[in-house]
Amino acid sequence: MGEINLPKLKTFKILPYLLFVVALVPPLFKNEYLNSVLISIFLWAAIGASFDLTAGFIRVTNFGYAGFFAIGAYTSGLLALYFNISPWIGVFPAVAFAAALGALVGLLTLRLHGIYAAVFSWFLAETIKYILAAASDITRGYQGLMNPPLFPGISRFPYYYFILGILAFEIIILTKIARGKMGFAFRVIGEDETAAKSIGVNVLYYKVSAFTISTAFAGLLGVFYAHYIGVITPDVSSLVITVPALAICYVGGVGSIWGSIPSSFVIITIFEAFREIGAYRFIIYGVLLIVVMIWARTGLVGLIRKAAEKMKVTEKEK
Repeated sequence: MGEINLPKLKTFKILPYLLFVVALVPPLFKNEYLNSVLISIFLWAAIGASFDLTAGFIRVTNFGYAGFFAIGAYTSGLLALYFNISPWIGVFPAVAFAAALGALVGLLTLRLHGIYAAVFSWFLAETIKYILAAASDITRGYQGLMNPPLFPGISRFPYYYFILGILAFEIIILTKIARGKMGFAFRVIGEDETAAKSIGVNVLYYKVSAFTISTAFAGLLGVFYAHYIGVITPDVSSLVITVPALAICYVGGVGSIWGSIPSSFVIITIFEAFREIGAYRFIIYGVLLIVVMIWARTGLVGLIRKAAEKMKVTEKEK
């Protein structure tokens, strides 16, 4: 069985200290632009981590990830618009709806193999996109659905701490799952589905479970995005969301969960640096994926581990 790029337990011993340092950024720098960039980094890191649960463990690339992201965003937004339900309450049906749809899609598609499941999920996301656009009387289509903010005022500080908390919560939960019995089953299925069946693993159950957990987090992050950005359009159910998620996951190190964090820092920082070239920035995704596939298949996680091992060797030699 291939190596799984999960963080060692020491990672969680230093996690509170890392969170403390990151939490000091807003009061120390008091820069709204810096806060907005870091919010984007944390959001995309969380998206990449949840995408990785299927891509890196059960080896199913969910090209329809954006559809579940959109379900969460629009469910919360529509509940707020038509029923005056606070997003703090609307998040629960939004996440439940995304998870339930994920379970249903998983049951329908995960019996298929390879490209078939990926294409079906992508088709679903595109269908959701066109439904949202066509039902403009309800969703406001491309005019944009206005969503109430999560916090009063115009400061981004509360959103910074909120998405940081979501990211920390997600990384801890997903890593605990990955290190437990369920995670072991995911890895066995990802390595050899036939072998998994031969040792009594309920393949469909575990594949659907991974898919459902991933889509539940997609729905949660969609809710945050909708009420943070303020206005959403049907494009949130397009490859504009899925492609960055895939790139961040693979550049970070597929099957690592936490690799999406350094990956998101690198990619979003590069994107901000090249903001002036507009849509041409998307070439960056392709370039980074090619570099990873040819020269660093374990992604940034692999490079970090190699650097740590070299440092240990150097210390021993001293």
